Amino acid sequence: MPLRIVPLRLPGLARARLIKSAQLNSELELFHDHSTGAGLIQIKALPDFIGADEEDLKADMAVLYELAELNSFDVFSLRNSLRDLKIDVRHTTDLTLSPTMEARLTDYMKSFTRPLVVNVFGANTDNVSNSGQIIEMFTNVDRKVALKNMQKIAAMMNITVADIPDFLEKYGDIYLSLSYFRRCLDEIVPKFDQLTDWMDEMRGTMLRENHQLMERCEAVRGGLNELLGSVTGRFESFDRNSQSFWDNISMESFQKLHALIISHHETIGGVLCGLTVKLDAWETKFPHHTGSPHKRAEFVQSDLAPGLDKLLKLEHSAPSTIM
Repeated sequence: MPLRIVPLRLPGLARARLIKSAQLNSELELFHDHSTGAGLIQIKALPDFIGADEEDLKADMAVLYELAELNSFDVFSLRNSLRDLKIDVRHTTDLTLSPTMEARLTDYMKSFTRPLVVNVFGANTDNVSNSGQIIEMFTNVDRKVALKNMQKIAAMMNITVADIPDFLEKYGDIYLSLSYFRRCLDEIVPKFDQLTDWMDEMRGTMLRENHQLMERCEAVRGGLNELLGSVTGRFESFDRNSQSFWDNISMESFQKLHALIISHHETIGGVLCGLTVKLDAWETKFPHHTGSPHKRAEFVQSDLAPGLDKLLKLEHSAPSTIM
């Protein structure tokens, strides 16, 4: 999370970031360079690195401690979390995905834009990937055709034509968030399979006699499996709820769907964030997926196991997926 987006008093902090470690602790990253590595410090150590007015430093550290408790720093989770903390961002664009990231989500978005385009326009969706393009389909055509299409969706939703832009914006936003999180999940799954195979290789070494270690590895594997299975189940439920909305379309059903998905942002974001940083730490330390048995055992205990119980607790706290 780049600290430039939040209103801190010390200008020097605008160049820093708040990041999650593999142990799921929040740390300040003062600099990051591919050749020299990252300069990470704990928030409590900030006074030793920055000479500043004591009152300003105390005020900023109070904000940083609040931010450090957040489970994820993705834009969708932050929208809810920062609002709850009554922390404003400097610019509204700070909590939006970049055009580059949106472009990478095109294939994911198509599955969500297809029902709307087909129901309203009866058109092919191959060239439609986001809500902005849908809005253009309503506006950048012949006025009579545009009005006819807007009246059609208004009748379907039992709303006025004036309500359509707000509906389309919310529709696009919730499915953009789902596309983003689903892409994260799809990137995690193959890495997880490789990681578990890598851990299993320890069973073929002298460490197999270390029953405590083997139990620890099995607990880590079981915890990771439970997290992936549960999150995957939530996405499947979102798909069913989306289909249910189109089978019984109304503004009321959409508002329920909208509220449901937003209520899951923080827990899904937190779990996927935790899994991602752990897998990234593994690939950073073992880029070729090698390593001695003892190095592997050390990594399981120092990086994979810490914080796993916190992720499971977070996943268990997720709201119901029943609308």
